[in-house]
Amino acid sequence: MSLFQIDADKCKKDGLCVMECPVGILEMKEDGGPPSPLPLAERICLRCGHCVAVCPTAAFSLATMPAEECPPVDREHLPDLEQYGALVRTRRSIRVYRRQPVERETVEQLIDIARYAPTAKNSQQVGWLAVLGADEVRRFASLAVDWMQHLIGKRDPRARAYGMTGVVRAWEAGNDAVLRGAPALILTHAPAKYAGALIDSTIALTTLELAAAAAGLGACWAGFFMLAAADWPPILDALDLPAGETPTGALMLGYPKLRYRRIPGRKPARITWR
Repeated sequence: MSLFQIDADKCKKDGLCVMECPVGILEMKEDGGPPSPLPLAERICLRCGHCVAVCPTAAFSLATMPAEECPPVDREHLPDLEQYGALVRTRRSIRVYRRQPVERETVEQLIDIARYAPTAKNSQQVGWLAVLGADEVRRFASLAVDWMQHLIGKRDPRARAYGMTGVVRAWEAGNDAVLRGAPALILTHAPAKYAGALIDSTIALTTLELAAAAAGLGACWAGFFMLAAADWPPILDALDLPAGETPTGALMLGYPKLRYRRIPGRKPARITWR
């Protein structure tokens, strides 16, 4: 079966799919017929679905992506610029959480949204690990503290640069400055040899963070934890990621304990116009 499936009766021969194709593998024939793929098109195709999405008559399908299985765009549900701006400006990095657990169904909804974030060449190689439950999250935080204690003992310059002595003292006093007592931790991973792993994962986690804010949840980037995960084998063992995969980013997640009532200022944008 061909990857490209075009319903000639529905096709308006407007060339929209040809114009939209990111890799230019479709063409319009001079005989006035429907568009057709170029040689080697199936090998080159990104399977991004732009050709399916842009067709106004649902005439274009991919064998892996039938038009009838792709929901139509409902523009009434799209936020306008003011609404989206409000979401971005009111988003806060949340470090104080309620004890309320984060429901698995909610996390599934957030990841289902974040999987639509763009990836290089539509490779979609970002994987997800969801750690649910404050006790389990605390176990991972304790492993990061072990790493910090190791660096402090070695007089590693990173310990001083990141103020790890203070973090360890806080931990010993019952205060988690690594994962902040969050009830959930969301981690991305990708093949270690994939060049776009960090960029794709960062875009996906940023998308999830904004979705979390829209859902009434709060998130914070887990920087200390990711430093440890990149350097401490016990954390990699505990993560137990698929073979060949490496951790690429992490967010603490939970319901905010505090309510924010103002939008703090930020520096003006640095713009160079050409």
